[in-house]
Amino acid sequence: MAKLKKGWEVRILFILALGLAGTLASGSLVVGFIGLGIGIVAAILERVIVKISADKLVYITAGSTAGLVVGILLILVLKIGIHDEASNSYWSDLLVLIPVAFAYIFAVVAVNKGRKLELISIEEEGGPQWSMPVLVDLSAAVDGRVADLSLAGLLPGPFSIPLSVKHNIDEMQKGRNIVKRGRARRATETIQRLEEAVGKSGGLMEYRDFGEGEREKHRMLEWLLKEKVCLLTGDGDMADTAEREGIRVIRLSDVGPASREVVLPGDSFGVRIQKKGRTATQGVGFLSDGTMVVVDEAGDILGKETQVTAHTTFRAKGGTMVFGKITVEGSGENDQD
Repeated sequence: MAKLKKGWEVRILFILALGLAGTLASGSLVVGFIGLGIGIVAAILERVIVKISADKLVYITAGSTAGLVVGILLILVLKIGIHDEASNSYWSDLLVLIPVAFAYIFAVVAVNKGRKLELISIEEEGGPQWSMPVLVDLSAAVDGRVADLSLAGLLPGPFSIPLSVKHNIDEMQKGRNIVKRGRARRATETIQRLEEAVGKSGGLMEYRDFGEGEREKHRMLEWLLKEKVCLLTGDGDMADTAEREGIRVIRLSDVGPASREVVLPGDSFGVRIQKKGRTATQGVGFLSDGTMVVVDEAGDILGKETQVTAHTTFRAKGGTMVFGKITVEGSGENDQD
């Protein structure tokens, strides 16, 4: 039998105690079952109330109390104005609902006003979510990896796109240049995928109008700095300018190397030898992410797939190079503790 969650033992004892007390006090099983029902409702309410943040609970309590007071005062005023004895009982039954209604209204209003005035913080369902506002320029939209990063949860957003990017995409789509039309189509697909990401991650938040020309660039940098928004770009000049202004920048040129598979000495993998290396005995191949692999004694098997064991990895600014040798079956070179 699975263990009960922490705290449920006490709740079950409390529920059973209410049921037993109701039975013993009245001598009736019906009252005992009513006691059990009250205990279950109380346990459920306790679980719900515990999950409510302290500041929100204070505002709900204060608002509902104020609502009850206003409702009771309104009842007194209405009762003074009622003189018909025949209908007094009927009106009294209805008037009881007024404080309940006012308590609900005042509680909701108190929470909403407290939230708008930033006097209280209300967590969304599932707890606080990580967010990272990002501005996506044209080069990043055309590249398309921002959508993959967003859907993978690595770049949650929310995302903003300059309005000029949308205009540039429209112009490229209308032009006759096949290459530009292809770039526009890829950028459009990226934006659509960001729109689909709403709810799964930050998604596409808005298009922002920064004007045109140099004025656009200046206003964009001012907004990024003021709002603490990250810039995602493949434009090296734009990235350099933004970094000098103290703006956080994600360069697309850094995204690829950062996400490449790591090959360590002793790892074994398959690679196709595509060309000769610096010496006649070396063969060169490439992994699926573009990592260059230099293989000893593989110069005479061009065009063939072979199993390689890495013995050296060299990381440089331009990427990683792997040096290895052809794996000999049964050699036990890869058996490491």
